[in-house]
Amino acid sequence: MRELLDLAWTGAGRFLPAFSSRFSSTLLSFLVLLAASHFLPTSEYGLYVFLFSIGSALGLIAVLGQQILVVKHYRRAEASGHPLNQALLGVNARWLALGCFVLLAAALPLWLFADRLPPTYHYLWLAFVFAAIFALSEYLQNYFRIHGRINMSLVPREIVWRGSSILLIAGAGFVGLLGGGAGAMAIITGLLAATTLYQSVCFLQDEGVGWLKARDQVPAETHGEWRRESGYFIANNVLNSASAYLETILIGALLGLNEAGFYFVALRISMLLLLPLAAIDTVGIPMIAARFQKSDTAGAQLLIGRLSFASFCISLLGALALAVVAPFILHLFNPEFVQHENVLVALCVMSVSLAFFGPGSWLLMIGGGERFFLIARAIMFVLYLGLLYALARVGGLMGIAIAGLIFSTASSLAAWYWIKQKWRIDNMATAFFRPFLFGGAPQDQPDPLPPGRASEGAGR
Repeated sequence: MRELLDLAWTGAGRFLPAFSSRFSSTLLSFLVLLAASHFLPTSEYGLYVFLFSIGSALGLIAVLGQQILVVKHYRRAEASGHPLNQALLGVNARWLALGCFVLLAAALPLWLFADRLPPTYHYLWLAFVFAAIFALSEYLQNYFRIHGRINMSLVPREIVWRGSSILLIAGAGFVGLLGGGAGAMAIITGLLAATTLYQSVCFLQDEGVGWLKARDQVPAETHGEWRRESGYFIANNVLNSASAYLETILIGALLGLNEAGFYFVALRISMLLLLPLAAIDTVGIPMIAARFQKSDTAGAQLLIGRLSFASFCISLLGALALAVVAPFILHLFNPEFVQHENVLVALCVMSVSLAFFGPGSWLLMIGGGERFFLIARAIMFVLYLGLLYALARVGGLMGIAIAGLIFSTASSLAAWYWIKQKWRIDNMATAFFRPFLFGGAPQDQPDPLPPGRASEGAGR
């Protein structure tokens, strides 16, 4: 019991700042959606959600896996200007420039020929511009995260951007200058550009511009390894993005913008239950990566068990509370949304399931399992598309939510299987109890990471 209390006390100092930022971010995200829903007709609100989903999905893809690469390989313990870090940042910058250029190049013809597209897609170019900015923001958020600068990582995008979006959307709505769903999307795009610019300036102050010419400071083999890993990370990001936003996009394109508006709101409500996991990941993933770099699998197992258990317990308690207030929250957005309360229940089950597996997917990616995860998820994604089509025809929105639940659980189990087989590390929440219920560490100690991998992040 004393060890449990010590765990809670020592973890609070690291966890609470991240959790408070994540909680504030989610609350503000709700207020952004709420403000938009009150000042926009239902169809225009659906258009805003549709454009935002496309932009967010493309932005997560266009970062081209560099947010994972920098977390995995950046050496936090080294002094500023370390050759490997500088070379890594140079690689990150080139990949990011490619992703953003492709998005902006695609946005140009979409803007020039917008009138020739169906009405739903007239402002599709705006989603592409948003995606380019979002990709850079996603990378910078993870860069500051590995340095332990949680405020710089989270506050600009999660607090300032969302808070200012509420004020401007509400202000424009009051004076009648909002301009529909496209106008709301333009407001959040401009504000995201401003906060990302601020983070970029801070990044340059920290790292300078030496990384522009640091390509030759590491061996060609290392660059080849980074390219290979980036390819796997990109493919996995495509699957992550699709699983996160595909359902809302398809609902908007096939079922209607009104249904897309509800599903997006319900998904955001269910994501409240992932707040503990997101906060714990923010603090814990760099700590786990550091243990992998030191080949400390025993320490990694202990830390992972604690993180998964904490995220699951808080999410489960949150689900019970949400079951009481969910109808009221749905009514705030639109009274018609309450009739789909069962869809929200299925999405909440999905969130609790993800919390149970803790930082499983992140652990697999930084632990060398990106190739396995890509193949496994690609196979599952093909099956998921068929399941999504079949269940959508049978159950409508509820069928789509159940398909998402099945796919996310299957992906978590695949990650758990690889981690368990490769390193004998258990990332389920139940792993927390092993040292307390069975007399300490298990006899089958995890295999040590291969020697010589400290400079590369994690073993293969």
